[in-house]
Amino acid sequence: MLSVGETQKILEKLNLPPDFLSTDSSLSDVPSDFDRQDEPWCDSTNNPPTKSIHFHPPPTTSPPGTPVKQSRLLEPETPRSSRPKLPKVSPYFPVLLGDPESCLPFPPVDAPSFGLIQEQLAHDPFKLLIATIFLNRTRGGVALPVLFKVFSRYPTVDAMAVADVSELVSMIHCLGFQNQRAKKCISIAQIWQTNPPVKNKRYRKLHYPRKLDGRDVGPSECARDEDHRVAWEIAHLPGVGAYSLDSWRIFCRDELRGLATDWKGTGATTQGFVPEWKSVLPQDKELRAYLTWMWLKEGWIWDRHTGDLTPASEKMLRAAQRGGVAHEEDGNWILETSPVKKAVHGFQV
Repeated sequence: MLSVGETQKILEKLNLPPDFLSTDSSLSDVPSDFDRQDEPWCDSTNNPPTKSIHFHPPPTTSPPGTPVKQSRLLEPETPRSSRPKLPKVSPYFPVLLGDPESCLPFPPVDAPSFGLIQEQLAHDPFKLLIATIFLNRTRGGVALPVLFKVFSRYPTVDAMAVADVSELVSMIHCLGFQNQRAKKCISIAQIWQTNPPVKNKRYRKLHYPRKLDGRDVGPSECARDEDHRVAWEIAHLPGVGAYSLDSWRIFCRDELRGLATDWKGTGATTQGFVPEWKSVLPQDKELRAYLTWMWLKEGWIWDRHTGDLTPASEKMLRAAQRGGVAHEEDGNWILETSPVKKAVHGFQV
């Protein structure tokens, strides 16, 4: 298990600030109206690292009595603070940052897979977490070719742990946020080498999945499986926010805990076993679409806000069996399969 000193050496090697592990990923979390923090993993000293406080001084103003600059027939110039701010655009993104068009192909419910990269990487949780870092704020069509190129160059945890930061940055330059992404990938690999996620060792993640969750778990504490407090096996890794945690819970957690051989419950022997994916309420639109599809396979309409289930009508199930194109509207997925549509439990068929 890493000590605080060993952890700080890893951060210094990657030119990361001392509080890097105390802040949540700007790439992996859904924006919220409350502060969210990552906390360090178990450590033999039981002392959390010191957090840095960054102070930004207020902008300077003109001293009293300074005449106001006039222009255009003495019309006062618009104050700088009231001028509209132009959006910041990254040259590496094809479109402005923000949610892309919420429109996805829905395969028939009897199809073997939905088409998410997480399904392919479900048995390799390290690569799945790296994929979530690449996919955040980036379309799959842009991110995935780069992701597989990186996996080809760094196929294992050990290979990624010794990756050259500048080389990795160059490989993923087109994705934007390349410095953050590269450093997080290498940091995850280096910590994974000595403290990988394992059964019966969970760490706190403040305010996940609900506000105030994790506050009753100490910053340097490991919760065991019999402990009912909210904590997670991968919360000690840097850059692991809500999107990464949701993906890992849906596709990897049951296998890690030895409850089943995959996320669908295959091989489960525990009486009354309920797959982890059935308790996840993700914010990411593709994960929401996937869970909508998974519940439809079992004959249910799923409410993404509450997790409540409503029996799907026969007409809805027939439409789901054909598949089609769906778009998200007012929080519900609209499945379009024919020119004539009728609303059914939040869907159109």
